[in-house]
Amino acid sequence: MTVDDYEQVHNVDILTQRQYLGAKFDRMIEEEKDSHLVSRKSEFQINVDTGYCFVAEDEKKSVVGFVLAHETLPFHGTLYIRYIGVKPELQGQGIGQSLYEKLIEKANETDMKKIVGSVNNNNPNSIKLFEKVGFKLNDRWEAILELGKRD
Repeated sequence: MTVDDYEQVHNVDILTQRQYLGAKFDRMIEEEKDSHLVSRKSEFQINVDTGYCFVAEDEKKSVVGFVLAHETLPFHGTLYIRYIGVKPELQGQGIGQSLYEKLIEKANETDMKKIVGSVNNNNPNSIKLFEKVGFKLNDRWEAILELGKRD
């Protein structure tokens, strides 16, 4: 992910929030919408700088998905997945899995010990995706992948 990806990541973020919140999202004032979006312009450079944020692009180099993650300081060795988003019409095609696999690859390269992500128990597709790439669910609220201990 680079700073130049901002507009496209922001557009995917809007689509996924609209998918999750439905018409409620469209009725929100801008400040409310901004509180639900993870692609705030003021924070985007911070995401890029973590080195653990990635985009998925189609053959035209358009962003179709993204993952935002960061090391949870001061607890070195743990990555926290802030958000993953894939254009709704492309979900279920392996894009999210590819993004997680890239994140896992980078985490292994940088000697991370585990990756943690929050799980919405009302989102069976998210649960399935976490499980598919090897995460273990903890009370269905948190998914944890212990690196170096995968089957």
